[in-house]
Amino acid sequence: MDTILIVDDDPDMIVFLQEILESSGYGVCVANNGVDAQTMINTRLHIISAIILDWVMPDMSGIDVLRWMKQDQRLRHIPVIMHTGRTDPSHIREGIDAGAFYYLTKPSNYDVMLSVVGTAVYDFHQMKTLLLQIDGCENPFKLLVEGMFRFKTLEEAEYLAMRIANGCPNREDALAISEILFNAVEHGNLGISYDEKTEYVAEGTWHSMLDRRLALPENAEKCVEVTVKKYPDKITVMVKDGGPGFDFQKYLTMDPSRAFDNHGRGIAIANSYLSLQYFGTGSQVLITIPFQKYVSQ
Repeated sequence: MDTILIVDDDPDMIVFLQEILESSGYGVCVANNGVDAQTMINTRLHIISAIILDWVMPDMSGIDVLRWMKQDQRLRHIPVIMHTGRTDPSHIREGIDAGAFYYLTKPSNYDVMLSVVGTAVYDFHQMKTLLLQIDGCENPFKLLVEGMFRFKTLEEAEYLAMRIANGCPNREDALAISEILFNAVEHGNLGISYDEKTEYVAEGTWHSMLDRRLALPENAEKCVEVTVKKYPDKITVMVKDGGPGFDFQKYLTMDPSRAFDNHGRGIAIANSYLSLQYFGTGSQVLITIPFQKYVSQ
Protein backbone atom coordinates (compact mmCIF):
# COMPACT_ATOMS: atom_id res chain seq x y z
CA MET A 1 0.00 0.00 0.00
CA ASP A 2 1.25 3.47 -0.89
CA THR A 3 1.32 5.94 1.98
CA ILE A 4 0.68 9.64 1.45
CA LEU A 5 1.89 12.19 4.00
CA ILE A 6 -0.59 15.06 4.47
CA VAL A 7 0.96 18.23 5.89
CA ASP A 8 -1.65 20.83 6.83
CA ASP A 9 -2.63 22.94 9.84
CA ASP A 10 -6.36 22.81 8.97
CA PRO A 11 -8.07 19.84 10.72
CA ASP A 12 -11.06 19.92 8.37
CA MET A 13 -8.82 19.81 5.30
CA ILE A 14 -6.89 16.88 6.78
CA VAL A 15 -10.12 14.93 7.35
CA PHE A 16 -11.30 15.72 3.81
CA LEU A 17 -8.06 14.58 2.18
CA GLN A 18 -7.67 11.56 4.43
CA GLU A 19 -11.16 10.25 3.66
CA ILE A 20 -10.65 10.53 -0.09
CA LEU A 21 -7.20 8.94 -0.05
CA GLU A 22 -8.11 6.08 2.27
CA SER A 23 -11.28 5.31 0.30
CA SER A 24 -9.06 5.03 -2.79
CA GLY A 25 -6.72 2.52 -1.16
CA TYR A 26 -3.92 4.78 0.07
CA GLY A 27 -2.43 4.73 3.52
CA VAL A 28 -2.20 8.13 5.21
CA CYS A 29 0.01 9.74 7.82
CA VAL A 30 -0.44 13.32 9.03
CA ALA A 31 1.69 16.24 10.18
CA ASN A 32 0.06 19.44 11.43
CA ASN A 33 2.92 21.82 10.67
CA GLY A 34 6.24 22.07 8.90
CA VAL A 35 8.38 21.10 11.88
CA ASP A 36 6.32 17.96 12.51
CA ALA A 37 6.57 17.21 8.79
CA GLN A 38 10.36 17.19 9.01
CA THR A 39 10.21 14.67 11.83
CA MET A 40 7.62 12.55 10.04
CA ILE A 41 9.62 12.53 6.80
CA ASN A 42 12.84 11.53 8.57
CA THR A 43 11.24 8.75 10.60
CA ARG A 44 8.88 7.37 7.94
CA LEU A 45 10.92 7.93 4.83
CA HIS A 46 10.77 4.22 3.99
CA ILE A 47 6.96 4.17 3.62
CA ILE A 48 6.13 7.59 2.11
CA SER A 49 5.30 7.55 -1.63
CA ALA A 50 4.22 11.20 -1.96
CA ILE A 51 3.52 14.30 0.15
CA ILE A 52 0.55 16.68 -0.06
CA LEU A 53 1.99 19.87 1.38
CA ASP A 54 0.00 22.93 2.42
CA TRP A 55 1.71 26.15 1.44
CA VAL A 56 0.59 28.48 4.24
CA MET A 57 1.35 27.25 7.76
CA PRO A 58 2.63 29.02 10.89
CA ASP A 59 6.30 28.89 11.93
CA MET A 60 7.48 26.87 8.93
CA SER A 61 5.72 27.22 5.60
CA GLY A 62 5.26 24.50 3.04
CA ILE A 63 7.74 26.15 0.70
CA ASP A 64 10.34 26.06 3.48
CA VAL A 65 9.72 22.34 3.96
CA LEU A 66 10.09 21.81 0.23
CA ARG A 67 13.39 23.69 0.07
CA TRP A 68 14.67 21.70 3.04
CA MET A 69 13.80 18.44 1.25
CA LYS A 70 15.46 19.42 -2.02
CA GLN A 71 18.75 20.07 -0.20
CA ASP A 72 18.83 16.50 1.12
CA GLN A 73 19.88 13.81 -1.38
CA ARG A 74 17.76 11.22 0.47
CA LEU A 75 14.58 13.29 0.11
CA ARG A 76 14.87 15.28 -3.10
CA HIS A 77 13.17 12.65 -5.28
CA ILE A 78 10.06 12.21 -3.11
CA PRO A 79 7.21 13.82 -5.10
CA VAL A 80 5.74 16.83 -3.31
CA ILE A 81 2.24 18.00 -4.26
CA MET A 82 1.81 21.63 -3.27
CA HIS A 83 -1.71 22.32 -1.98
CA THR A 84 -2.64 25.97 -2.30
CA GLY A 85 -5.57 28.31 -2.72
CA ARG A 86 -3.57 30.65 -4.92
CA THR A 87 -3.31 29.94 -8.62
CA ASP A 88 -1.60 33.10 -9.91
CA PRO A 89 1.41 32.23 -12.10
CA SER A 90 3.99 34.02 -9.92
CA HIS A 91 2.91 32.01 -6.88
CA ILE A 92 3.05 28.72 -8.75
CA ARG A 93 6.38 29.67 -10.32
CA GLU A 94 7.88 30.16 -6.86
CA GLY A 95 6.90 26.62 -5.93
CA ILE A 96 8.19 25.18 -9.20
CA ASP A 97 11.52 26.94 -8.74
CA ALA A 98 11.73 25.35 -5.29
CA GLY A 99 11.13 21.90 -6.79
CA ALA A 100 7.35 21.36 -6.75
CA PHE A 101 6.24 19.74 -10.01
CA TYR A 102 2.77 18.67 -8.78
CA TYR A 103 -0.02 21.02 -7.74
CA LEU A 104 -3.51 20.89 -6.26
CA THR A 105 -5.80 23.86 -5.75
CA LYS A 106 -8.10 24.46 -2.80
CA PRO A 107 -10.84 23.39 -2.74
CA SER A 108 -9.69 20.12 -4.28
CA ASN A 109 -11.68 18.46 -7.02
CA TYR A 110 -12.04 14.75 -6.20
CA ASP A 111 -11.07 13.40 -9.62
CA VAL A 112 -8.27 15.91 -10.17
CA MET A 113 -6.80 15.18 -6.75
CA LEU A 114 -6.71 11.43 -7.34
CA SER A 115 -5.27 11.95 -10.83
CA VAL A 116 -2.44 14.16 -9.56
CA VAL A 117 -1.71 11.90 -6.58
CA GLY A 118 -1.76 8.87 -8.86
CA THR A 119 0.69 10.54 -11.28
CA ALA A 120 3.05 11.48 -8.45
CA VAL A 121 2.97 7.98 -6.96
CA TYR A 122 3.48 6.39 -10.39
CA ASP A 123 6.52 8.60 -11.06
CA PHE A 124 7.93 7.75 -7.62
CA HIS A 125 7.54 4.02 -8.19
CA GLN A 126 9.04 4.21 -11.64
CA MET A 127 12.17 5.77 -10.13
CA LYS A 128 12.33 3.17 -7.34
CA THR A 129 11.80 0.28 -9.75
CA LEU A 130 14.58 1.47 -12.02
CA LEU A 131 16.96 1.88 -9.08
CA LEU A 132 16.21 -1.64 -7.86
CA GLN A 133 16.78 -3.00 -11.34
CA ILE A 134 20.09 -1.16 -11.52
CA ASP A 135 21.21 -2.89 -8.33
CA GLY A 136 20.67 -6.24 -10.00
CA CYS A 137 22.11 -5.52 -13.43
CA GLU A 138 25.62 -5.63 -14.81
CA ASN A 139 27.54 -2.43 -15.40
CA PRO A 140 29.20 -2.68 -18.82
CA PHE A 141 29.43 1.11 -19.02
CA LYS A 142 32.36 1.15 -16.59
CA LEU A 143 34.43 0.02 -19.62
CA LEU A 144 32.68 2.33 -22.08
CA VAL A 145 34.51 4.94 -24.11
CA GLU A 146 31.91 5.50 -26.81
CA GLY A 147 28.87 3.57 -27.95
CA MET A 148 25.90 3.94 -30.31
CA PHE A 149 22.52 2.37 -29.59
CA ARG A 150 19.14 2.13 -31.32
CA PHE A 151 15.80 1.28 -29.72
CA LYS A 152 12.08 1.36 -30.53
CA THR A 153 10.08 0.72 -27.34
CA LEU A 154 9.74 2.20 -23.86
CA GLU A 155 11.06 -1.06 -22.41
CA GLU A 156 14.23 -0.71 -24.45
CA ALA A 157 14.47 2.96 -23.49
CA GLU A 158 14.23 1.98 -19.83
CA TYR A 159 16.90 -0.71 -20.28
CA LEU A 160 19.33 1.78 -21.81
CA ALA A 161 18.58 4.51 -19.24
CA MET A 162 19.40 2.10 -16.41
CA ARG A 163 22.75 1.17 -17.93
CA ILE A 164 23.70 4.79 -18.49
CA ALA A 165 22.69 5.76 -14.95
CA ASN A 166 24.60 2.80 -13.54
CA GLY A 167 27.81 4.32 -14.90
CA CYS A 168 27.26 7.62 -13.07
CA PRO A 169 28.18 8.64 -9.49
CA ASN A 170 24.63 9.78 -8.71
CA ARG A 171 22.32 7.20 -10.24
CA GLU A 172 19.06 8.80 -9.05
CA ASP A 173 19.76 12.10 -10.80
CA ALA A 174 21.14 10.37 -13.89
CA LEU A 175 17.98 8.26 -14.17
CA ALA A 176 16.15 11.42 -15.23
CA ILE A 177 17.60 10.63 -18.65
CA SER A 178 14.81 8.06 -18.97
CA GLU A 179 12.32 10.93 -19.38
CA ILE A 180 14.14 12.14 -22.49
CA LEU A 181 14.34 8.65 -23.97
CA PHE A 182 10.63 8.06 -23.29
CA ASN A 183 9.77 11.39 -24.90
CA ALA A 184 11.75 10.43 -28.02
CA VAL A 185 9.53 7.37 -28.43
CA GLU A 186 6.16 8.80 -27.39
CA HIS A 187 6.18 12.24 -28.96
CA GLY A 188 9.03 11.91 -31.44
CA ASN A 189 8.66 8.58 -33.23
CA LEU A 190 4.99 7.92 -32.46
CA GLY A 191 3.82 11.51 -32.91
CA ILE A 192 1.56 11.61 -29.84
CA SER A 193 0.70 15.21 -29.01
CA TYR A 194 0.54 16.73 -25.53
CA ASP A 195 -3.26 17.01 -25.66
CA GLU A 196 -3.61 13.42 -26.87
CA LYS A 197 -1.52 12.12 -23.98
CA THR A 198 -3.60 14.18 -21.54
CA GLU A 199 -6.73 12.48 -22.85
CA TYR A 200 -5.25 8.96 -22.88
CA VAL A 201 -3.87 9.26 -19.35
CA ALA A 202 -7.21 10.55 -18.05
CA GLU A 203 -9.04 7.66 -19.75
CA GLY A 204 -6.55 5.07 -18.48
CA THR A 205 -5.75 4.01 -22.06
CA TRP A 206 -2.23 5.41 -22.28
CA HIS A 207 -0.26 2.15 -22.33
CA SER A 208 -2.64 0.37 -24.70
CA MET A 209 -2.50 3.37 -27.04
CA LEU A 210 1.30 3.24 -27.05
CA ASP A 211 1.21 -0.42 -28.05
CA ARG A 212 -1.28 0.39 -30.80
CA ARG A 213 0.87 3.21 -32.19
CA LEU A 214 4.00 1.06 -32.09
CA ALA A 215 2.23 -1.60 -34.16
CA LEU A 216 1.26 0.79 -36.97
CA PRO A 217 3.09 0.08 -40.27
CA GLU A 218 4.38 3.65 -40.53
CA ASN A 219 6.16 3.28 -37.18
CA ALA A 220 7.60 -0.19 -37.72
CA GLU A 221 11.05 0.97 -38.81
CA LYS A 222 11.38 4.06 -36.64
CA CYS A 223 14.19 3.99 -34.09
CA VAL A 224 15.65 6.36 -31.55
CA GLU A 225 19.41 6.68 -32.02
CA VAL A 226 21.58 7.30 -28.95
CA THR A 227 25.31 8.01 -28.86
CA VAL A 228 27.01 7.78 -25.48
CA LYS A 229 30.50 9.11 -24.77
CA LYS A 230 32.33 8.81 -21.47
CA TYR A 231 34.90 11.37 -20.33
CA PRO A 232 36.88 11.60 -17.08
CA ASP A 233 34.46 14.19 -15.68
CA LYS A 234 31.15 13.50 -17.45
CA ILE A 235 29.01 11.35 -19.72
CA THR A 236 27.36 12.90 -22.77
CA VAL A 237 24.32 11.35 -24.44
CA MET A 238 23.10 12.48 -27.86
CA VAL A 239 19.50 11.43 -28.53
CA LYS A 240 17.94 11.66 -31.99
CA ASP A 241 14.38 10.57 -32.77
CA GLY A 242 12.53 10.19 -36.07
CA GLY A 243 9.93 12.90 -35.49
CA PRO A 244 9.58 16.42 -36.89
CA GLY A 245 10.51 18.02 -33.57
CA PHE A 246 8.53 20.09 -31.07
CA ASP A 247 8.56 23.41 -29.24
CA PHE A 248 11.12 22.23 -26.67
CA GLN A 249 11.62 25.66 -25.08
CA LYS A 250 8.21 25.57 -23.43
CA TYR A 251 8.98 22.25 -21.72
CA LEU A 252 12.50 22.90 -20.40
CA THR A 253 10.92 24.58 -17.38
CA MET A 254 7.58 23.82 -15.78
CA ASP A 255 5.01 26.32 -17.02
CA PRO A 256 2.55 27.32 -14.26
CA SER A 257 -0.29 26.72 -16.73
CA ARG A 258 0.70 23.02 -16.88
CA ALA A 259 1.33 22.55 -13.16
CA PHE A 260 -2.07 20.93 -12.63
CA ASP A 261 -1.91 18.58 -15.65
CA ASN A 262 -1.72 14.80 -15.29
CA HIS A 263 1.63 14.64 -17.17
CA GLY A 264 4.14 16.93 -18.87
CA ARG A 265 6.82 17.23 -16.16
CA GLY A 266 9.45 14.86 -17.52
CA ILE A 267 11.64 17.21 -19.55
CA ALA A 268 11.53 19.93 -16.89
CA ILE A 269 12.48 17.42 -14.17
CA ALA A 270 15.32 16.05 -16.29
CA ASN A 271 16.51 19.59 -17.01
CA SER A 272 16.58 20.34 -13.27
CA TYR A 273 19.05 17.49 -12.67
CA LEU A 274 20.96 17.31 -15.96
CA SER A 275 22.10 19.66 -18.73
CA LEU A 276 19.90 19.54 -21.85
CA GLN A 277 20.79 21.20 -25.17
CA TYR A 278 18.28 20.82 -27.98
CA PHE A 279 19.19 21.33 -31.64
CA GLY A 280 17.18 22.41 -34.65
CA THR A 281 13.48 21.68 -34.31
CA GLY A 282 13.96 19.59 -31.16
CA SER A 283 14.31 16.07 -32.57
CA GLN A 284 17.91 15.97 -31.34
CA VAL A 285 19.15 16.71 -27.82
CA LEU A 286 22.53 16.52 -26.10
CA ILE A 287 22.38 15.46 -22.44
CA THR A 288 25.40 16.09 -20.23
CA ILE A 289 25.77 14.27 -16.90
CA PRO A 290 28.66 15.94 -15.05
CA PHE A 291 30.50 13.83 -12.46
CA GLN A 292 32.09 16.62 -10.42
CA LYS A 293 28.68 18.02 -9.41
CA TYR A 294 27.85 14.82 -7.58
CA VAL A 295 31.29 14.10 -6.12
CA SER A 296 31.36 17.50 -4.41
CA GLN A 297 27.99 17.05 -2.66
